[in-house]
Amino acid sequence: MAGFTYSFRVERRHLFYVAKVIIPLVLIMAMSWVVFWMDPKEGGGTQIGISVTAILTLIAYTFAAGASLPKVPYLTRLDYFILSSTVLVFLALVEATVASYQARQGRVELARSIDRWSRWCFPAVFLLMAVMSLGFRLFL
Repeated sequence: MAGFTYSFRVERRHLFYVAKVIIPLVLIMAMSWVVFWMDPKEGGGTQIGISVTAILTLIAYTFAAGASLPKVPYLTRLDYFILSSTVLVFLALVEATVASYQARQGRVELARSIDRWSRWCFPAVFLLMAVMSLGFRLFL
């Protein structure tokens, strides 16, 4: 049987995605974690305002990033990363609301305890989620 065999090597440059998608997303995530360092007794409205701003920023960013990413009929690792980041930012809003409510009810120490726990838990979950969704290969 006669024919031609053609092969080529394709390599994806990950630096583009790191610089244009992942780093801005990490900064938006960090913005949502600022609320854990604010006193819930003093800044309940501010905490919720920052959390809502982070969610709206992330939603707008998702649309902007989606315009520059290839259109494929399935979810990529980057899609899972963005989606799970969105869930994590929403959970930060829930945490800020719960801490603010607890402080308004006179349970300030409980609210502060929730914030202290969240300062370390949210970044740890984000790091775990990043490794699970993006994998180590992106950074090697």
